Amino acid sequence: MDLHLQPDWQRALGQRVEIWNNGKLLRKGTVEAVTADDALLWISADGISSRQMVFRFDGDQVFTHFLPPRASENDH
Repeated sequence: MDLHLQPDWQRALGQRVEIWNNGKLLRKGTVEAVTADDALLWISADGISSRQMVFRFDGDQVFTHFLPPRASENDH
């Protein structure tokens, strides 16, 4: 599974992501909501981690996990 920078935060809605800033992992989680202008998003609460707001202005970057498509039975 590879990580890919997702500059269009709207496309990350509902996906499991990693939030990075200056080479440091800040948080892993699922994107719950994104503003229409892609300026900020919310990561869902998960276990002991509360809901968190992520700001593009702060230099935070969203990375999505890329899963290669499964080979269909017809591809053999």
